[in-house]
Amino acid sequence: MKKIGILLVSFFLMMSVGVAGAVTLDFEDSTNLGVTLGGSMTWNGTGGGHLYCEQYNNDDYLLDLDGAYVNSFQMNAMPWENYGGGNIGQMDIEAFAADSSSIWSATVDLSNYTSWDNWLTVSVETDNVASITFYSPDESYGNGFWPSIDNMVINEGAPVPPDVGAPVPEPATMLLFGLGLLGLAGVNRKKQ
Repeated sequence: MKKIGILLVSFFLMMSVGVAGAVTLDFEDSTNLGVTLGGSMTWNGTGGGHLYCEQYNNDDYLLDLDGAYVNSFQMNAMPWENYGGGNIGQMDIEAFAADSSSIWSATVDLSNYTSWDNWLTVSVETDNVASITFYSPDESYGNGFWPSIDNMVINEGAPVPPDVGAPVPEPATMLLFGLGLLGLAGVNRKKQ
């Protein structure tokens, strides 16, 4: 039984090598959001901490993402729980690199996301994101609503494109790999 336990621990240690860690910005703590708010972007705690676009006729921004790999974030058409109003529809979103070049964009339709327990997950899957702009829904579509943003997933270890080559292992990764090998060696030695 002890051998099986050692094998399992070794297996899990080896499997954890190379797994990128992800951070979810849940915007629960207004003093530690993980981003800087720009335009009229506002924090609100009603119905849980989240951000929302305060003015439907102004662009709003998330700044200081420091070139992160952004996996996704969630959106809802309401600025806070139990809000009842607005002319809901589409809006444009764009991500920029540190040099202000556009690196990702999408148009989302939030017409069906007016219940606080129903959020749209917006997939970004883009590296080197320095800022994200939420364009005024009034400018392009004539809509007047104040969408919320929550649960932004940022990957600490961005995937490496195939043409770039293998990533350089981090010291923690090498430690885990070494521990896995030691565990396997110990099991092999006990067998002999």
